[in-house]
Amino acid sequence: MSSITTTTSDDPRAVRSRERMQEALMRMLAGEELSSIGVAELCREAGIHRTTFYGHYESIGELAADTFAEIITAAAAACPQPGDTVEQISRTYLSAAENVLAAVARDRCAIRSLLDSPMSLDFRGRLREHFLEHASSAIDAMRAHNPTLPENTDVGAAFVAGGIVSVIELWAHTDSDDATAFAARMYRSMPSWWPVGS
Repeated sequence: MSSITTTTSDDPRAVRSRERMQEALMRMLAGEELSSIGVAELCREAGIHRTTFYGHYESIGELAADTFAEIITAAAAACPQPGDTVEQISRTYLSAAENVLAAVARDRCAIRSLLDSPMSLDFRGRLREHFLEHASSAIDAMRAHNPTLPENTDVGAAFVAGGIVSVIELWAHTDSDDATAFAARMYRSMPSWWPVGS
């Protein structure tokens, strides 16, 4: 299995190329399965040369992992405000979980395909890395309100992040469209030290 080697240059040309490839992938996924999309076909759709593609990605799977990790990361944005109560902070993160599940549901077929592909480990790793940071921030935001939070943020955050990635995989493989109910189920299953709020 390859590890993701995505070029993350802020050079405007590199950014535009990545955007064009991601947009082309999303257009193509509207009419065909991820596994049937080839590099040459994607390059024609994006209006780029194959060397440009390979300057950023090793495969279509790697492009898909990058694209969907960005979509999920954007959906997970949560910004509790200073002075928020623990219930407000908890609701902020619950809302972010609902947004993530809704984003996965919109592209469920492609995400299922990605999770069942050789790029699955890399994709899960990208998600885990994001949710590890996300969970650490949540624990730090709630620490002042809840002295029973684990002293070791790293272990608690790793536990939560791994669970969230597994929930995303489970959700992607269901046919449910009720992200709110599924997020509530996830929240009720959080560790006892995680404040669920009211």
